[in-house]
Amino acid sequence: MSVDQGTPPAPTTGRVALAGLRAALADTPPDLATVRELLDRVPDPLDLEAAGRLLRGARGRAALADADLPRTRLALLGSSTMDALPPMITAAAFRRGILAEIRMAGFNQWQLEIAAGAPELSTLRPRLVGCLLDDAAVFDRVADPVDLDEVEARCAAFPAELAAWVTAARDTLGGLVVLTTVPLGPLRSRRLVSYAARARLAAAWSTMNAGLAALAADLPSTVVLDHGDLAEAAGGIFADHRMRQVAGHAYAPGYLLAYAEELSRVAAADLGRAAKCLVLDLDNTLWDGVVGDVGTAGLRIGGSYPGTAHTELQRLALDLCAQGVLLAVSSKNDEPVAVEALDNHPEMLLRSAHLVARRIDWEPKAGNVRAMAVELNLGSDAFVFVDDNPVERELMRRMAPEVATVELPDDPAGYAAALAARGDFLVLSVTDEDRDRTTLYRRQARRREVEQQATSLADHLARLGTRLTVEPCTPVNAGRITQLFAKTNQCNLTGVRYGAGEVDRSGTDGAPTFFTARLGDTFGDHGLIAAIALDRATDGSWRIGNFVLSCRVFSRGVEGTLLGLVLRAAVAAGAPGVTGTFRPTDRNGRFADLYPSLGFHPTGDAGGFRHDLARLPDLSPFIEITHEPEVFRVG
Repeated sequence: MSVDQGTPPAPTTGRVALAGLRAALADTPPDLATVRELLDRVPDPLDLEAAGRLLRGARGRAALADADLPRTRLALLGSSTMDALPPMITAAAFRRGILAEIRMAGFNQWQLEIAAGAPELSTLRPRLVGCLLDDAAVFDRVADPVDLDEVEARCAAFPAELAAWVTAARDTLGGLVVLTTVPLGPLRSRRLVSYAARARLAAAWSTMNAGLAALAADLPSTVVLDHGDLAEAAGGIFADHRMRQVAGHAYAPGYLLAYAEELSRVAAADLGRAAKCLVLDLDNTLWDGVVGDVGTAGLRIGGSYPGTAHTELQRLALDLCAQGVLLAVSSKNDEPVAVEALDNHPEMLLRSAHLVARRIDWEPKAGNVRAMAVELNLGSDAFVFVDDNPVERELMRRMAPEVATVELPDDPAGYAAALAARGDFLVLSVTDEDRDRTTLYRRQARRREVEQQATSLADHLARLGTRLTVEPCTPVNAGRITQLFAKTNQCNLTGVRYGAGEVDRSGTDGAPTFFTARLGDTFGDHGLIAAIALDRATDGSWRIGNFVLSCRVFSRGVEGTLLGLVLRAAVAAGAPGVTGTFRPTDRNGRFADLYPSLGFHPTGDAGGFRHDLARLPDLSPFIEITHEPEVFRVG
């Protein structure tokens, strides 16, 4: 995750930043944090394009070849000139800690490239397929642009045409397809001389874009971006008239940069890089005033400005919480005084019951955030920090650069907008487990209390009354399976992060067969906590492509039980063995011995293991299996 994806505190001029970037890339190995910081401090689209070209150049590729960063592959298609996009996306993705390999089809070849079997793009095997169209994609098939009957018919037909293109693109390239609604250029409406005709065109165009937006729900593995959101971030949409005439540019550099930033957010969501926990300061952030000085009654929340601005931030935090974002507080205060204000101020929307962790003391906030990360079993790079004090923000950047620090404006009226605009928490879809995440973490705290009371591990596990249910992949749980592969880092045996396109094809078209598992206990439902990818080798053996397990259920024997059930299902299916691979990462070392502990033997291949199914491991006596034995069926 980028050190800071908001407006930096001290923007560097493009020339200085580019010089620094050249110097940083010349180091062996380069300091990745320095590279990201330099990119963060380049606000101008053209300067960022130049920075991206440095990253994509020979020196940049060589310097970053061995960088320990997640990687994605992106295919780009469109109906206008987009040469600036690959370097912009490269830079924007790197600011989020992602290395992007990008390939682009030729000018206005978006239809022909897919119809011809994607000769330019198919060998890339993209995870993301971005298609950016301008209004020419619609009007090129309109003979008379002032014939509103013809224009309306074309607008009505275009969503279905694009849906067919998406299906063909997914069949040809795979991956997640990212579309964007199409802005209407001013010359299209201004050529019409009646207000009635202009209104009619606007209505037809709006209905068409609504149909395009609906494709996100109608088609699997499809994301649709709203051009209005991009325009708001960019401050405009269209290229100047000369660039449109001379170079075929439809869009201004700022709009292309906004699109590149949004694609980088989609890439982060696809790779499970979305942030998970929002850490809020209290005094002059969550409310106006210093509670230790003015007391609960003296705080300004709601009512008139500036109280309304702090209420807006609280409401945003609660809306994020309702969609799965964890909330925490880090404040320099006396805890009883601050908690009394949280729970008793009559205008307070966000209460202590909404928090999964809090550190209200006089210690450095960077250390407190890292302590909360340990408490919640999350990486500290999953945290977003919001504080009105620029000194605290700078300390967080220096002492915990992996934490995303939000740069707030001086005026609290813009606090909520600044946080929302960043998109730190964007995911591909919100699941039931996301909506219930705060409850799940609070239940986890109660389980820890039971653990402290138990006389032994066996006593603790027996008290929990754990129930395990394995489910095959279905349209209902496919989003959660994709999310588990994307977000899980610790119990992730191979690091393979299957995308939505693969999960949606479970067991067909050469895709693995995917399964998930639900866990419950005395305290409630954990939700879907594991994902497994299985397929068959040429000798009929079952092959575990990857196995991931949520950190919420570690140390309960779940991983051994799930893999033990896979082994038993393979025996029942007559398979000669089961193979798996462990590829070490900086997060999964805890599970390096999982396969050997279950009777798998090294195969001689790097990280490879095989179980001959002669002697199966015992299942945990503390876990009740509640599904049918034949649930594992591998195509």
